[in-house]
Amino acid sequence: MTLDVFASLLGGVGLFLLGMWLMTEGLKLAAGGALQAILESWTRSAPRGFLAGVLITALLQSSSAVTVATLGFVNAGLLSLAQAVWLIIGANVGTTMTGWLVALVGVKIDVAALALPLIGLGMLGRLAFRGRSRLFGAAQAMAGFGAFFLGVGVLQGAFADLLGDMGHLFTGDATFAALLIALALGVLVTVLTQSSSAAIALALTAAASGEIPLSMAAMAVIGTNIGTTSTAILAALSATPAARRVATAHVIFNVTAATGALLLLSPLLWLSTWLTSGFNPGADTPAILAMFHTLFNLLGAGIMALMGTRLITFLQNRFVSAEESLARPRYLDPTLAKVPDLALRGLVLEVERMREAAFAMVARRREAGAGAAATDPGRLLPLGRAIRTFIGEMSAGPLPDPVADALPDVIRAVQHLEEIERMSLRLGTPPADIVALSAGWPTLRRALSDSLTGPGPDAADPELAYARLIQSAEQAYQQVKTDLLQATARGALPVGRLDDALDLADAVRRCAEMAAKTHRRLGPWEGHPDTAHQEAQAAAG
Repeated sequence: MTLDVFASLLGGVGLFLLGMWLMTEGLKLAAGGALQAILESWTRSAPRGFLAGVLITALLQSSSAVTVATLGFVNAGLLSLAQAVWLIIGANVGTTMTGWLVALVGVKIDVAALALPLIGLGMLGRLAFRGRSRLFGAAQAMAGFGAFFLGVGVLQGAFADLLGDMGHLFTGDATFAALLIALALGVLVTVLTQSSSAAIALALTAAASGEIPLSMAAMAVIGTNIGTTSTAILAALSATPAARRVATAHVIFNVTAATGALLLLSPLLWLSTWLTSGFNPGADTPAILAMFHTLFNLLGAGIMALMGTRLITFLQNRFVSAEESLARPRYLDPTLAKVPDLALRGLVLEVERMREAAFAMVARRREAGAGAAATDPGRLLPLGRAIRTFIGEMSAGPLPDPVADALPDVIRAVQHLEEIERMSLRLGTPPADIVALSAGWPTLRRALSDSLTGPGPDAADPELAYARLIQSAEQAYQQVKTDLLQATARGALPVGRLDDALDLADAVRRCAEMAAKTHRRLGPWEGHPDTAHQEAQAAAG
């Protein structure tokens, strides 16, 4: 291969990628908030999520843009794993539109006659519409289309020269070794360019000469599907667990589609040729390859649909962090919801687990430096929502009196624990000079420790013990508050620091109060809730 041919190939790929980038970024600007709105509202079912992924990717010409947006929504809790998986599957099918653009437009027309005016008009539009984001984005996308087609034209010329010099290497039968080489080249080019669209364009423009056997070109196209998983793998190395699951779904889909294409290579090529000839009797190799690419991605989507719930369950059990493990119920088996006595037992155990995690969180954050708690948000709120959902399922049918009496206490205990998580974000270790201004600080910290421990099962009068814990925290807080206000009045404490110190003291008091109230709510139902209820009723009588 001469230096000129290599330079043309390199320049063609560069123009193609530049065009793709301009199109993607321009269309995102032109769409404004439409992408977010579609992702949020079009994903309520698997078919709608799939369709949204296909349409958005076909429009943006970038499955990466859709994937990145999907990962962001999953991390923000706006999309479930199931919704994200079907968006990713749809995006992979939608990206086949690039092959159709190359096959039906890029290799059919006078590229310069289309590309150069688009680039010129698009760049003039960018100058004219600065400050008007949607029109600016549309103009940039127009320039991107021009660069896209110009890159295709350069690649066509480069491959024509390359095959003229090295055509003997590609002629003859497509042996097994030659097919493997074509597959490996598809993978390699995609990994190097980090763009399956660019690799598809290379494969289709190379095949347009007619010198490369159709089966070899098809193997290269399959290789692009395998190679595009490298982007997801790299992104998943340092990603959150939710993002890793979505990236894994991307890898599974592409490997599944590629495997199906390899196993059914001959039937799929025959079907692609037959379908393409049906609407275009003079169909050439690029059109057949575009159809082949679409068919085997649809095949992959069909296989994924059959896997359905099993796939989602498999992914949900992967990359589970300690926080996510805490947020997932351990004792709330949905089958127990129809057996109230057993359901209550599991419910109390789950809230006890939530209490243990909340109190450990308070102890950890209490010893942290000021403001450090904000970097440790915790994961109790999702568990609280799961407990409420389970209670709703229990309440759907008639409940025995002991269970009905217990549920209000259980619900209030969950609310207290959620309040503890919110209050604990304000905890920290008060500075030594602030502690020196009030003798109430040690008492306040001791009140919190005592509330976290609770009065214990041997307390003669549990209600009195809870009341004393709450009163101790309140009195210590009031002493700290009075001392700090007096220190500020004397000029010993700046007003700005007073606010921070009072906020910290209030957080300690609130955590102590909520901890004592949690113990009080759960106390009668711990161990064997039904027996405890009977004992409590007998004592009250």
